[in-house]
Amino acid sequence: MNTLIALQQVDKSFQQAANDSPVLQDIELTIHDGESIAIVGPSGSGKSTLLSIIGLLDEPSSGTYLLRTQDVTQLTRQQKSSVRNEHIGWIFQNFNLIASMTVLENVVQPMRFNPSVASSDYVARAEQALAQVGLSDKKNSTPDQLSGGQQQRVAIARALVNKPSLILADEPTGNLDQKTGEEIMALLHSLCQQGSTLVVVTHDEKVAASCQRRIEILDGRIVNDH
Repeated sequence: MNTLIALQQVDKSFQQAANDSPVLQDIELTIHDGESIAIVGPSGSGKSTLLSIIGLLDEPSSGTYLLRTQDVTQLTRQQKSSVRNEHIGWIFQNFNLIASMTVLENVVQPMRFNPSVASSDYVARAEQALAQVGLSDKKNSTPDQLSGGQQQRVAIARALVNKPSLILADEPTGNLDQKTGEEIMALLHSLCQQGSTLVVVTHDEKVAASCQRRIEILDGRIVNDH
């Protein structure tokens, strides 16, 4: 299996008053292509911070982050933004859709920041992504006309549209009922089977159990990885 991500001796601290408050400590983590991984742990354990570092929304205080052997900690903010947009698809608990845009326009949005996608391909690629999540008939709707499960499917289509190698999901079923949550996870795992790598932060034991690998964080340290 090819290595997609390698974190080496990664620490993360936040400044509180005059002191540094450690959030992550000595993280050693390797993620391979095609894996589905659940990151679990109590609130405040550092799991969402770890996901943000993997997703290039935050950066470590120290240590090395290799993405496809490239040390992304050495990149500028603009370079990180480009890498994130082209290679990483984000899915959030609260969907983060733009209320004033149609479903199709929401899914098109990430491509506007991806120079490798021609503007003439935007609509076709967005429609293809919506077909993947079963929402072709909702492309002209606005988010407030959709159920929570449908909004999350739009968010997944938006995450897929740049064809990322890595999909990151922060509590993707947290605002959904159990049945809809199971449908969303089945969809994410089907994407994994097509070659994407999936990393999910979750409090839901059923979601964690559906993944191939479980990483448990406690007090900023990985205490289990199996």
